[in-house]
Amino acid sequence: MASVYERAGKWYLRWKGPDGRWRDQVSTAQSKTEARRLAGEIERRAERQRLGLEALPSDSKMTLGQLCEWWLRERCPASSAYRERSRLRRHVIDTPLGSLPLIAINATRIEERQREMERAGLAHSYINGLRRVLHTVFARARRAQLWSGPNPIDEVEKLSEPKRAYVTLRAEEIPALLAGVPDSWRGLFAAALYTGMRKGELFGLRKRDVDLARRTITVCRSYARETTKGGHADAIPIAETLAPFLEHELDNAPGELVFPAADGEMRSAEADPQKILRTALARAGLVEHWLHICRRCKRRGAPHSEKHDDGELRDCPHCGMKLWPSPKVRPMRFHDLRHTTATLLLREHVDAHRVQRVLRHRDVKTTTGTYGHLVVEDLREAINKLPKTPFAVPVLQGIGSNPIALLPAHIDHSENQGLEMERETGFEPATLSLGS
Repeated sequence: MASVYERAGKWYLRWKGPDGRWRDQVSTAQSKTEARRLAGEIERRAERQRLGLEALPSDSKMTLGQLCEWWLRERCPASSAYRERSRLRRHVIDTPLGSLPLIAINATRIEERQREMERAGLAHSYINGLRRVLHTVFARARRAQLWSGPNPIDEVEKLSEPKRAYVTLRAEEIPALLAGVPDSWRGLFAAALYTGMRKGELFGLRKRDVDLARRTITVCRSYARETTKGGHADAIPIAETLAPFLEHELDNAPGELVFPAADGEMRSAEADPQKILRTALARAGLVEHWLHICRRCKRRGAPHSEKHDDGELRDCPHCGMKLWPSPKVRPMRFHDLRHTTATLLLREHVDAHRVQRVLRHRDVKTTTGTYGHLVVEDLREAINKLPKTPFAVPVLQGIGSNPIALLPAHIDHSENQGLEMERETGFEPATLSLGS
């Protein structure tokens, strides 16, 4: 019979395990009644395991690394296999954590691994991504009856993530960027900017999905999958600026794809347009600053560098050698081109629901809250829409005098006469206490 007792302000549960031995376990119960209920549930579960009605967690002989390999092989989506295999091998499978048996995996060990990753300089968002993957691994293992215990990732605390500052392009910067993109990639980058399509959707776009006569693109594929991230097909319009790029690709691209690789096959998921973007940003002069480095001083072990706003050649003040200008481009990702599409449309006062349809989001809040990024100039335009005060200048010039006397004589106050006063809520009638 399970029992409970209190020690140091905490309630402990005493119950007989599946092996017949008595065990003591601290609980999170706040009262004796709650502790008794938890103890009873644990005892009933242990009895079912003792009778063979439920598998014991200790019955599993797999290690965490073996379980991750099973998930990658049997349950991981094909579109995510490369990324998740790289992440799990680096941080779980090829580490001491991966060699531990599943019965030894708990929240404490996972959090220790998270702290190691944090000390290595990895971002909280990346660490939380690994946490989500491990939670999915254990959830799929339970469904496949490879693991019968609770999901240990449930108790792992999620790390706080600072909100990312997205970097987008202005309308006048787009021609300069496209001019800096190589010919084999220019059509794909133009489509990314003028349609907001994702990388996989661009790589998997087929020629038969482009209708230049009707000026529409049917987005129904991502890489080789016959579906998109949202799981539905959508038709989006072709901008007139984009049409020449698509015509060129349809006439010259080999094979059935609009943006294939040089051999006519689909670009792989490992193809990195991020490097192309960084080079194009540098060619277009869209940089945050230039770092001028002296290679001679660096080779001598006394490196010297200078930060400037331009890439003009300068001499090293120590050895007189020409400094090597290195552009530090804006911290943009290829996916930020999709953010640029949404931001430019919203900046041109396109209503949010139409922008949502172009980007194919399920919720308009995603469009306005995550993909629409206003800059200070947009806010300045908005705040200048407040009612203007034509007599501001004479009021300021007449400081110390009666401002009412400075009002223009032509202002008509007759329309305000006879109006009933209301409270701030606009529902309650006026009273004498509110003034005359």
